[in-house]
Amino acid sequence: MTILIRFISKNAAGGIEARDRQFDTDILTIGRATDQLLQLRDRRARLQHARIEKRGNDYHLTTRAIAGVTINGRSQRDSRLADGDVIEVGANILKVIDAPEGIDLALTFELNGGGNDEDITDWTSIEPGIGGLSKRRLSWSLLTAVLLGAFLLPLLLGTEQWWLAGPVHSAHSTISEECEACHIKAFERVPDVACVECHEVTRHVQQSQHTVMGVVRCASCHLEHNEPQQLVKQQQSLCTDCHLQLPDDVALQSAGDFLDAHPDFNVSLLLPGATVTDDWREEHIPLVNAAGQDRSNLKFDHAAHLDADGIVTPDGKRVMECAECHVADTGGARFQPISMDERCSSCHSLAFDPADPTRVVPHGDAEAVVQSLVEYYSARLLGGEPAANGQRLRRPGQSLTRAERDRAAAEARDKALNVAADLFERQACSNCHDVTKTEDDEFPWRVNPVRLTQHFFAHAEFSHAAHDNDAAACDSCHSASDSVSATDVLIPDIDNCRGCHGSGIARRNGGGQITSTCVQCHGFHTDEKGSYP
Repeated sequence: MTILIRFISKNAAGGIEARDRQFDTDILTIGRATDQLLQLRDRRARLQHARIEKRGNDYHLTTRAIAGVTINGRSQRDSRLADGDVIEVGANILKVIDAPEGIDLALTFELNGGGNDEDITDWTSIEPGIGGLSKRRLSWSLLTAVLLGAFLLPLLLGTEQWWLAGPVHSAHSTISEECEACHIKAFERVPDVACVECHEVTRHVQQSQHTVMGVVRCASCHLEHNEPQQLVKQQQSLCTDCHLQLPDDVALQSAGDFLDAHPDFNVSLLLPGATVTDDWREEHIPLVNAAGQDRSNLKFDHAAHLDADGIVTPDGKRVMECAECHVADTGGARFQPISMDERCSSCHSLAFDPADPTRVVPHGDAEAVVQSLVEYYSARLLGGEPAANGQRLRRPGQSLTRAERDRAAAEARDKALNVAADLFERQACSNCHDVTKTEDDEFPWRVNPVRLTQHFFAHAEFSHAAHDNDAAACDSCHSASDSVSATDVLIPDIDNCRGCHGSGIARRNGGGQITSTCVQCHGFHTDEKGSYP
């Protein structure tokens, strides 16, 4: 890559002078050492302090310095560079500028204060004679004190707990006394292999299958021995450093902050195949394009059921509530699947004989409906139903002939088909289902199967339990009372959520907005990405 560095300084007259220098290199090294391409003059900088390299279509600055590098006022150790970024290392100031034609990356370089040597401090200088000791003796004295106080004394007194950097999270309480379970080697960082001994984790990769987190350890995102005890780092920069500007070959939308740099929602809908025999498929589409797309094969009118004046039920007129049908699951995050027998049958009866109102046909299987009707009317005609004395063909002690049995079976089937036609086409089934007539003489109706989408956000987590409060009633997010079709997608858009949820940076929020970072809704380890090796 070709890098242009514009060195800016002040001349004796106070004017600004600029001198350009061009580098053709894969990596721009930055530090005080003479072998660094860009030499820094401040002794607070390390000999090899930082480096700039190209990753995909972006340029990243990385450093191993404990204090990192200050970029736009924040200390960072790995950051993607963008036009306008200001990089500070002591008195050295670099700024990313718009690259001229033929240049991949352009930077300006100047010293704070215009280049005066007075601004270049010697961080390591110690006045000789402190406490009557030279720098060498003072260093050895401090080292000895650290060894005695931090290592030997706790070991002799049996108080190894002094070595703990902080409390152990409750999730690791069972191994809180077994330091070696995670710290495999003394004075070395916890390796990933120590984590995967207990945890089956997945790798985070782009859809192009390029590993983007291969050099990042588990402990880079998971903290232990910290207050408050949170195993997952909450800093938004962990995600936005990569997701703010994604490469063109990644099939994801860039996202930086929920308040003003987040794409509109996409929803996952469960849709039927082209024919009734095809498998159902899950389709991920933008919410703005999802109107009328929830083709579950169900006919349902939310507005009619949520009429403020009430609806007519077998028990009289009453006003229905959402919770009568939408019942939270055990965890409260989602809802239990809606069942006709449990949620609908109290109002929508499947009774078919006014003379026997407790007898109903089964729900969910068209063939079973016809079969149950045939069996019912056969039993009545043949004397199997004690309550139907007037319809018996056989008297006690009397046997029917073969012809009488055939005639009874045909009569029962004709009666069953007439009743079934009324159920399928007029009274019950067609009110909620798409029913088609077939050429099959035995089972002449087909009811298109119904499958309801259970989870609209396939790549995000949402908990209804967390929103179960007076400020978040059902109709504050879902416009169900205005919906007259089951094809409506009643998921609120992102602006609705921004009424309560704001930026991941607390100081940007006002009016009581909830600070909302990426990890509140999005997980990192995803099953479809494959196991970590």
